[in-house]
Amino acid sequence: MISKQDLERLAQRDGNGHPVLSVFLDMSVNSDNKRTHSVFLSQKQGQFAELQGAGGSSQPEAIGAAFERVEEWLSTSYREENRGVVIYAEIGGDWFEALQFPVPVQNRLVISDRPLIAPLAQVLESYHHHGVVLLDREHVRVLSVYLGTLLDEIEIRKEPIPTNSHVKAGGYSQKRYQKRKAEEMRHFFKEFAEEVETFVRRHRPDDLVILGTEENVAKFREFLPEPLQEMIVYTGAMWVDETPSQVMAGIEPYLDAEKEKESQQILHVLRERVQQDYLAAAGFQSTLSALQEGKVDTLVIAEDQDRDGARCTQCGFLFAREVESCPYDGSQTTPGVNVVEEAIRMAQAQGAEVEFVPAAEVADLRGVGALLRF
Repeated sequence: MISKQDLERLAQRDGNGHPVLSVFLDMSVNSDNKRTHSVFLSQKQGQFAELQGAGGSSQPEAIGAAFERVEEWLSTSYREENRGVVIYAEIGGDWFEALQFPVPVQNRLVISDRPLIAPLAQVLESYHHHGVVLLDREHVRVLSVYLGTLLDEIEIRKEPIPTNSHVKAGGYSQKRYQKRKAEEMRHFFKEFAEEVETFVRRHRPDDLVILGTEENVAKFREFLPEPLQEMIVYTGAMWVDETPSQVMAGIEPYLDAEKEKESQQILHVLRERVQQDYLAAAGFQSTLSALQEGKVDTLVIAEDQDRDGARCTQCGFLFAREVESCPYDGSQTTPGVNVVEEAIRMAQAQGAEVEFVPAAEVADLRGVGALLRF
């Protein structure tokens, strides 16, 4: 399973003189129940073979060896339940790392001086880590759900007060019994809330989902501290003993709708600010400038996007298009710089939020925009 810690670690890896082969593979099965990643890899290997034959590569053997390491890992270490894979192989060096996860990623292969992280960031930022609480009056389960997969689960069952044979409907014993059951429920819910608090500290989910009867959910929420109450994004009815797959299938439409709502709210605020020319940027050059000045609070960028620009060899300033010389100091620039990759790297390094949206949603913003801190 991948995590944001993996992304941070990869983003901090600097080039050491060896180029890196970054391979992203969609391992989903098609309508014929077959995976087609091997076709993509074969095509890419064929293209590199043509370049080598034309004298376009100075490291044909090293590139071939990197492809062999990729193929070997796929044949020995890939787990078939996963639908996405990213593999990094140093060309002419020793470093090799592979990550696999249960959601698909677009096929892509790049050779550059550093590992490509933008497609991995898109996967991580497009899925929230959910803490799902299922409860009744004597029983609680807390699930850690990420990328549609159950990562961990805790379960607590309490022994309820047994029903006394002398309890009569409407009598004194019945009233005393009901009072004791109410006290029991408060005691159990207090313990359940403490368990949820411990779970949140340990697993650090992005949000919480509370499931049970309407009455139980409402009463249980009273025992949660305010910070946990603010994390709740959905409550609903569900039987406490549902299987994890049934739980995830049941809440997925609501969580997807909540994620879409959040994206639309961010886009709405961004468009309003752009129109008012207030704490916002739109288009690649304005957004890159804001990132380089450390102003960005939230980067909003189209999914699966590529764009080449340039970097000044002297001051390091990034340009959204290829320019021969830097307008600030007159130095030459390095062409062919992937400015989408650079934008995401800067956002991650600065702790800015990154929101990936369909390309059509930001077409009017020319593919990218940002909410600014100042």
